[in-house]
Amino acid sequence: MIAMLIQRFLVALSALVLVTATSDSARAVCVTLGSATVSPAAAALPAYDPFSTTDTVFDLTFSASVPLLAVCGAAISFTRTAGLPGIMSQGASSLQYSIETQTGQTLMQTAGFVSGSSPTAATREDFLLPLLGSTADVPVRIRVPAGQLVQMGTYSDSQLNVTFVGLGNLLGTTPTVLLKQQAFTPSITVVSKCVLPAPSTSTLDFTSAISNGHPNSGIVQSSTFNNVQCTAPSILRLSGSSMQPIGLIPARAGFDNFINWQAAGTFGNASTTLNTLSATQASSATKNVASGATTNGTIGVNVNLLNGNPIIGGSYQGTLTVTIDPNL
Repeated sequence: MIAMLIQRFLVALSALVLVTATSDSARAVCVTLGSATVSPAAAALPAYDPFSTTDTVFDLTFSASVPLLAVCGAAISFTRTAGLPGIMSQGASSLQYSIETQTGQTLMQTAGFVSGSSPTAATREDFLLPLLGSTADVPVRIRVPAGQLVQMGTYSDSQLNVTFVGLGNLLGTTPTVLLKQQAFTPSITVVSKCVLPAPSTSTLDFTSAISNGHPNSGIVQSSTFNNVQCTAPSILRLSGSSMQPIGLIPARAGFDNFINWQAAGTFGNASTTLNTLSATQASSATKNVASGATTNGTIGVNVNLLNGNPIIGGSYQGTLTVTIDPNL
């Protein structure tokens, strides 16, 4: 009796396999013996630099498994019902991103699982599930396009699901069963950084400000930095020291062989003044903005000489350094 029961079971199972191999409706079923799993549930991407000229790309592998009676075609896709493109956000700030195959085909869609139609072949990665719960590894790529200037901080997308579907046994090409759908949360941290372009004028010539050997503090020269960009509020710092002679000019009583100067700088709400008589560095007490990123900002610097003793004849030069950095 036991042998006959086993024989009948095997015959019935053989008939099922035969039907799934010859009938479209039967082929559309992945016969499972337990619950499906898919991982990971989150991914932290490398830090994002908005000033880099290359995309930030992160490759990861999804592991999918489900106990089966037969080898089954399957696919992974990513459902974002809030709409596309993909958005990672921090408050009101947002970063666009995409999830794709290694060859650049998108894996994101908004419809989720719809038997027979979604996810489409154009928005999924197909693979074969082995028997008895072995794991299939599926490589995917997350891409954050370059050039998105947003405020510093950590961004994430909490409106995304990984959708794991069955396509039927072996030759299946349309989604027939939802094996697993769960949240998948990508995140990325935007670096704290500023970019300071070249000034409108990099050399200020004060020859005309020396009259009869005396510095004239009333002559002011200016330079401007345009299109200043920062991912976070920044202070303004001015650094420098008195102009020194080019070549050897010995000191003489009643004369100076150096020239002191003053520089006043502004950057939004940040302002500071450097006087080389008393300091070599001056920093603003406030930052250029209260919060957020700076796009197309402007830094203005006005420089004038300081009154002093007559200057010994010769050529003098000095350097004014303008610094912005959210991390200061």
